[in-house]
Amino acid sequence: MEYIAVTAITIFAVTLFLMMKRPRGLRLGYAAGIGAVASLLLGTVSLGQAAQSFFNIWDAALAFLGIVALSVILEAMGFFKWAALRVVGLAGGSGLRLYFYVTLLTAAVSILFANDSAILILIPIVLEIVSCLNIDSKGKLAYLFSAGLIADTAAMPLLTSNPINILSADYFKYSFVEHLIFMGPISVATISSSLLIVYLFFRKKIPKTFDPKKEETLIKNKQVISPSLLKICFVTLAVIDLGYVLTSLNRTPVSLVICSGAVFLGAVYWIILKQNGSVNGQNKGLTRLAREINWDILLFMLSIFIVVQGLETAGITNLLASALEATSKLPSALGVFAPSMVVTIGASFMNNWPMTILGLLSIHQTGASGTALTGLIFSNLIGNNLGPHFFPLGSLAILMWLETMRRRGISISLKQYLKIGAILSIAEVGVASLVLWAELSAGFKLF
Repeated sequence: MEYIAVTAITIFAVTLFLMMKRPRGLRLGYAAGIGAVASLLLGTVSLGQAAQSFFNIWDAALAFLGIVALSVILEAMGFFKWAALRVVGLAGGSGLRLYFYVTLLTAAVSILFANDSAILILIPIVLEIVSCLNIDSKGKLAYLFSAGLIADTAAMPLLTSNPINILSADYFKYSFVEHLIFMGPISVATISSSLLIVYLFFRKKIPKTFDPKKEETLIKNKQVISPSLLKICFVTLAVIDLGYVLTSLNRTPVSLVICSGAVFLGAVYWIILKQNGSVNGQNKGLTRLAREINWDILLFMLSIFIVVQGLETAGITNLLASALEATSKLPSALGVFAPSMVVTIGASFMNNWPMTILGLLSIHQTGASGTALTGLIFSNLIGNNLGPHFFPLGSLAILMWLETMRRRGISISLKQYLKIGAILSIAEVGVASLVLWAELSAGFKLF
């Protein structure tokens, strides 16, 4: 092998190791940053390529920061706890209804606020609810597994549901509406099938009922957000969604919409805090809320793009391009399922962020156009959205889910996880590929 190829592969492997192991609490952005600096110093990536990386990822990175900031503000206002308590009330003492309602709530939060936000904010709330309702340990796993896996599954229909969606749209220059047209039906099919599959795994562990007295205790006197503030939140979210569509018409960066919404709600929060001294019984200032935002995501996204560009320089993406091109030519739905599985395997064992970037660069190298290009673009998204929870290392959201539960005394072994996660991931990719194939067969295409 040439020097560049060996060096690029070594840097990539070391970077992945640092990202997954986080020695001495190393932050994710710093782990990827070490790889980026090594890539520049050792010559696998030029300064010009690094500058291009910034232009490729800035919208996705800024949008993700905006989504996390919006989630943090809404959580401080009590919006998510209000939603969770309403779900408990709607369940009416039925464990089965509670299971489906909690799962659907998690899916909705994942769609609107990205899977990472759904995991970080809702999983602790779900755990608090099932603990207060005295649901046993096996029942808790049913609710927590469903919430965690569906949160990772649901981050597809909107461009903003997952930063990798924005990255793909910016790279190939398609809009929010075009993304929704393709991924909306796919998401409905995968969320529905996933909900059923996870239910079949846990149907015997879900309690039929829970004590209504516990429900009353949990909900009573728990006004976690004022009616007027709740209205402001709903109106803001509706305006943001409308903004997505309107800006999509002239291809305005989607990050500008979500950041504007976050700034507005941040201003509302600050005004209420100044007037009343607290919001939702808390006196967290904006500075304290800002500390809860994962700021190093900017460094991570830029750095991992640079590291992966080193693989492109070394010619590694040519191999993936050949694999994607060959599998996409298989007959019928296999022409969508096979490339999606190629991406799934890569995403599962190297994490979906670097695999998304590798996929984008490789698809560009295939020179595909029209329906073939559209199929590869969305196969890449299917594999990187649904494939990562085949194996825990594949998704940062799943890693955060496992860590959140571990800190609260709930340990899940690799065998326990794979028994569900691996089967669910393959089934989801299969369902999504079938829907995408039907869309392509009906003549839908981006270009």
